[in-house]
Amino acid sequence: MIDIKNKKILITGGQGFLGSAIRKKVEEKEGIPIVLKSEEVNLHNLESIIQFMSACKPDYCIHAAGYNGGIEFNRMYPADIFYSNTLMGLNIHYACQYMEVKKVLSIMTSCAYPDTGMEVLKEETFWEGLPNKTIRAHGIAKRTLQTAAEAYNDQYELDAVTVCITNLYGPKDTFNLIRTKVVGALIRKFVEAIESGESVECWGTGAPMREFMYVEDAAEAVVQALQKYDDPTQPLNIGTGKDISIKQLVEHITEATGFTGQVNWNTDKPDGQMKKLLDTSRMSKYIELVPTEVKEGIKKTVEWYKGNKEYANSRK
Repeated sequence: MIDIKNKKILITGGQGFLGSAIRKKVEEKEGIPIVLKSEEVNLHNLESIIQFMSACKPDYCIHAAGYNGGIEFNRMYPADIFYSNTLMGLNIHYACQYMEVKKVLSIMTSCAYPDTGMEVLKEETFWEGLPNKTIRAHGIAKRTLQTAAEAYNDQYELDAVTVCITNLYGPKDTFNLIRTKVVGALIRKFVEAIESGESVECWGTGAPMREFMYVEDAAEAVVQALQKYDDPTQPLNIGTGKDISIKQLVEHITEATGFTGQVNWNTDKPDGQMKKLLDTSRMSKYIELVPTEVKEGIKKTVEWYKGNKEYANSRK
């Protein structure tokens, strides 16, 4: 187990939703978080990254930066998503190897898994098919992180690993309707519907099953994985081991927001993959965590959103 006390941990995306939660967990464990800010360092520029690392000399790196959004965002910008995520991941691995960083952990998402109809996504099936078409560009880009971890480990003996995180939600998420994902979009819609007195439209049938993890739980798991997980050949799934339907999610959000109006399901819109639940049996060997129940997490998120609407709606 790696003791990160007084160690410098470089966090890409450290000002973002997950990255800011990771920074908090690193501080709690007495590590020294170094936030790589997008306005200061261009992750698409290798020289810029190396110059930054040369100045701060990090011991470890958590690559949490990403460019993505919900189903509609993925439909509109697949080329930008593929380019940005792939280039950032390749540059980070090269820079970490070049600067002799002791370990790099990269974060993938469940969209990288193949859409083969499997009810539970297991690490050993990671390469057995293509991701769902609706998020394929993002999924393939994230797969390069796993390839990079193996390649840099094999050629340079860089200690590089990946984790695959399920759908996240919580305070400080973006609620910008172009960039946000299902939880953020629904919370914003229901809060605004209460204010306007209008009904709410939800996409699809509500039947797909999804796993949702509170962001602070995910951040804790990521830092523990940096400390304990050392297998470059497979990602480590990080999730709750439980899923709920989109309709159940909507019910939790209506209760948390106090919405009592009409909910209309637009079945002309895509559902996406019908089921995505990560197998977390390997996770339990490395990570000690009691996940927050979705109902409780949604309540906390709604409370935060109501107090920070202007900021949350403008985040990209």
